[in-house]
Amino acid sequence: MKIKILLTAILLSVFGGCTVPGYLPEAEQIGENQYGSYITVNRINDSVVKGELIAIDSTRLIVLVNTDSIKRAETLQTKEISSFTLRYAKPKKYGWTIPVYTLATLFHGFFLALSAPVNLIVTISVTSSGIQAFQYSEKEMTYEKLKMFARFPQGIPPEIDITSLK
Repeated sequence: MKIKILLTAILLSVFGGCTVPGYLPEAEQIGENQYGSYITVNRINDSVVKGELIAIDSTRLIVLVNTDSIKRAETLQTKEISSFTLRYAKPKKYGWTIPVYTLATLFHGFFLALSAPVNLIVTISVTSSGIQAFQYSEKEMTYEKLKMFARFPQGIPPEIDITSLK
């Protein structure tokens, strides 16, 4: 009974995981995306800003925030940012491997007692690493390198009105 509850909890946590914005490209289309990457910025004052990275320079980030079908550009000073997480492509979803490989151990007979826990550990670790793929944080990325993931990596052109971006 405990195994059924544990397995159900694991499956619910895997399949009910975080969603990513639809504009992020699949892994195979990374170089073809015209939008900026999805960024979650944590400010020093504990507020969080999530949206598309539009541009960045040495002192500020511009993020296009989409809330309640209203898009607004928010400018964040780099000195007020405590951390960030950048996602540049949709993560690989390996959640299906947990039930499939766990059920496959039924054919192992006597060795089921050994292979089922090993399969669970391996498939859960692969699934969690797939969810973490295609993202960076401030630990791996400087603000200078972060420019590569903005919609306008060289700065916003003068003829572009930020409020009209879609």
